[in-house]
Amino acid sequence: MKFFLHKVKVAIQYRWRVLWRKIQEIHDRLIFLWLVNAVSQPMDISEKSAMVFSPHQDDETLGCGGTIALKRLKNIPVKVVFLTNGQGSHAGHPGITPEELITIRHQEALTALNILGVSNLDINFLNYRDGAMRYYAEVKRTEIIEKLVNLIQAFQPEEIYVPHRQDKSKDHEATYELVQEAIAISQIQAQVFQYPIWIIWKSVLFRDLKLEHLAGCRRVSIHPVLNQKKQAIAAYRSQCEPIAPEKYVILSPAFLQRFFSPHELFFTEP
Repeated sequence: MKFFLHKVKVAIQYRWRVLWRKIQEIHDRLIFLWLVNAVSQPMDISEKSAMVFSPHQDDETLGCGGTIALKRLKNIPVKVVFLTNGQGSHAGHPGITPEELITIRHQEALTALNILGVSNLDINFLNYRDGAMRYYAEVKRTEIIEKLVNLIQAFQPEEIYVPHRQDKSKDHEATYELVQEAIAISQIQAQVFQYPIWIIWKSVLFRDLKLEHLAGCRRVSIHPVLNQKKQAIAAYRSQCEPIAPEKYVILSPAFLQRFFSPHELFFTEP
């Protein structure tokens, strides 16, 4: 009897997880369509140079891949900075070591950005520990900010792209804060655009996704380079496909669907 009740409990938990994931998928899709069609204002690709700050290898392509490709088609300078080494996505995986994963994710990033038109010379890896950005002591934070300041001052970007300030990921939100501090120290006049990765997927509208989080929403049409972006996303095989012997994927097809849209969303500073 006890074994039977356990099996029933497991079955109920599994069905609830499947149902919740489906609700989450529909919720994500509806919010995105609402933002694209009812809330956002259209924004053209400018001729301004851009620097993209990405917490992990794949965030830049998911959030800004189309924008990067459109700028590079116009031969506009774009630099990409990765803050972490990406080792945390498969923590404890029996078939791959953290060192192997770092190498894989770095190579995937180079491949993806090459597809989008970015040269290896314009890609920087800071290689801080994945998952630790929020917890670094002040000395380490100061070190990171100094590196960001040096990169910003050397390139003098006219636009800066960074994860949304409330992106429901500690590394993403820490990246936003660190970059903002670096911008203030650099004293450059760059327009900042926030790109959403997890905030729509993980938030419930009007409960923890407030209207003020969605202020200044802009949409960019990426129709001409949509296939490029899809190819760049596919280059992140470690995130989009299972690594044996496990069968799960880090980025599910349901989650990725939004990033195959012909529009990218950005939020201007409040």
